[in-house]
Order: sequence, then C-alpha cells, then structure tokens
Amino acid sequence: MAGGPILPSSIYVGGAAGSLSATFYIPATNTNSAGAMEGIGVIASLSTTQSAVLQFNLPEAIPTGALKCRHLAWANATSGNAVITLNDGQTAVGSNIGATTLTAETQYTKTWATADIIVEQKTTLATTPTANNILTLRVDFVGAGAVWTLAQTSVHQFSLVWE
Repeated sequence: MAGGPILPSSIYVGGAAGSLSATFYIPATNTNSAGAMEGIGVIASLSTTQSAVLQFNLPEAIPTGALKCRHLAWANATSGNAVITLNDGQTAVGSNIGATTLTAETQYTKTWATADIIVEQKTTLATTPTANNILTLRVDFVGAGAVWTLAQTSVHQFSLVWE
C-alpha cells in the first residue's frame, strides 16, 4: 500500500545566514490567480552550502513500500542547476533529536529549462521508518564549488511518500 504525502511538521531555516527563507512562489504566468506555492526560498546564485532542517511526525501505521522524499521546486528560470544533498535519520520519543545520526543520500542536480514549471525529484531514503518516531531531514542546498548555477530565486517543497 503506497502512502503519503506527509508534509513536515517543522521547518528551520534560521541557520542559513539569510540565504534560505520561508516564502511563496507565484508563477510569472498566473492567469488563474491561484498559482502560489509555499516552501523554502533559496536566493539566486547560491555560492555557499546552506541547510534547512525539516522534522516529520511519522504515522502510527507505516505504509508498505519504499520511503522516499518527494522534492518539488519552482523558479522563473529557463536555465540553471540546483544541487541538493538529503541527510536523514529518525528519533524515538524519549531520545535527543539533536544527537540523531543522519545518513547522507546521493547528491542530485535539478535542471531548469522552462520557467514556472514544477520540477520533481524522488529519492529513496536510507531510514527504515518506525511508527510514531520523528524523521529528521537536513536538506543541504549545495552552493560550494560553483555547482549551483540557478541565477533566479527558487522555492522548494519536501514531503514523504511511500511507493
């Protein structure tokens, strides 16, 4: 049985020195006046790696299938790359969430070719989820080494799905 999406119950961008923010994306072409999407805003031309911390309350009944992070993103751009590394782990109630070991997933690149379209990436997570735990996802937006070439601001939304 597939399941989700589960959206984060907590998002922290305060450690990103102003490079990340909670924001909305509104497409340049918004003829229905209903195109606004909330997510994590990333500045244009990110030059250093910045991290957002997302916490997900796992359900009481874990669906069958592989746990994946679904990443949706928007930018008013016709070229450029965004580079992401996901780091995940889970914490049981009665444990210190700040001491949870996180596993880095394989880094991926999302490329823009058309403005305003929804860009998607699904990544299988290393964490085997346990009912009622909290899954931590540290999202590293990789700007170091000139790998981030997206010269427009972008907005990113993350959720958990089982497939």
